[in-house]
Amino acid sequence: MEPLQQIRAWVSEAASPPVHAWKASGKPVVGYFCAYTPPELLLAAGALPLRFRGAGSEDSELGDAYLSGRLCTFVRHVVSLVLDGRYDFLDGQVSLNTCDHVRRASDVFVKKSRIAFHGFLSVPRSPRESLFPYYVSELRKLWEQLCQHLGTEVDPDALRAAIAAYEAVRERLRALDAFRTGDEVRLSGADALAVHIAAQVLPPAVALASLDALLDSLPQKSPLPRPRARLMLLGAELDEPDYVRAIESVGALVVADELCFGSRWVVPPIDPSSSDPLEALARAYFFRPSCARMMGDFPQRWAHLQQRARAARVDGVVFQRLLFCDPWGADQHNMMYREKDSNGPPVLYLTREYGTVPTGQLRTRMQAFLERLEVAGSNARRGSHDDGA
Repeated sequence: MEPLQQIRAWVSEAASPPVHAWKASGKPVVGYFCAYTPPELLLAAGALPLRFRGAGSEDSELGDAYLSGRLCTFVRHVVSLVLDGRYDFLDGQVSLNTCDHVRRASDVFVKKSRIAFHGFLSVPRSPRESLFPYYVSELRKLWEQLCQHLGTEVDPDALRAAIAAYEAVRERLRALDAFRTGDEVRLSGADALAVHIAAQVLPPAVALASLDALLDSLPQKSPLPRPRARLMLLGAELDEPDYVRAIESVGALVVADELCFGSRWVVPPIDPSSSDPLEALARAYFFRPSCARMMGDFPQRWAHLQQRARAARVDGVVFQRLLFCDPWGADQHNMMYREKDSNGPPVLYLTREYGTVPTGQLRTRMQAFLERLEVAGSNARRGSHDDGA
């Protein structure tokens, strides 16, 4: 099967055949929430890290029985899959204080799921140096607890090997950027998201082989049609390539993103040979460009987004937020306040529900946004011509 077709098939469900093959071989699998949980730590303990997703969930009825209707539908769909037994193959799960919604999901997992091990990672709410030792201590505690549960050793060399395995995957993901951000785009935003998801839900060796095959095939592909607009996508949990496909269906291309299931997962390079691999791992995760759960550093986050937009030469930004997501709601407010006084690209703000792609409505919103960008581009070119005259 062609690499992209295989990847699309693997990410269409919460757990792919390679994950079940890993489990069938007698090796444990541990699910986890949030990109602030280093999968290297789980792999070093002997388990396959599997990012929790709601893919394949038809409705959130089971989760709704235990969770408020004012919790985001991403969490409610994940909980529904767990309660339906779709994650019963897991040997453990790791939750964290991403938000109150994930905290409530963790409570349900402990009380109502068949998962045997429940780890919890407490991550500080601000990426300050003074709080970094606490994050390191939380990672060490989780590592020790997971190793005890799985009957493995807390081995720095195992952590170095896990770092090397995931660093090889991330190296390929960085290389893929050239096929997204260049003048000739060969990888759509929808497929780029699918590829990044695959890296988080497949055994690292399988992900690496798929990425190598994809990188070998892309130079032979014809460039995608020149888009009406180059876009950057950011915001809340988004692991649905179909949503991005709908955004691109009106002639746009998502050439960059700041998504936790997307490019934000690609942390700065980590040296596997570090004398203290846990500290090196923790520093890369804790001090990378932050997401909306982190407080007090929005100005730095805004500056990073502006820099990314310039580097990718985007014409506009699409900010998508899950309904009832408070952290990203605060970021939306902050962005709307600063956008008025910035020279950056225009922003379209969208609110969505997990598991549903309102194609007609989304196409209408996107069509209007692209027309706005085209008018702005035309005015800018006219102004430049007048200045030159």
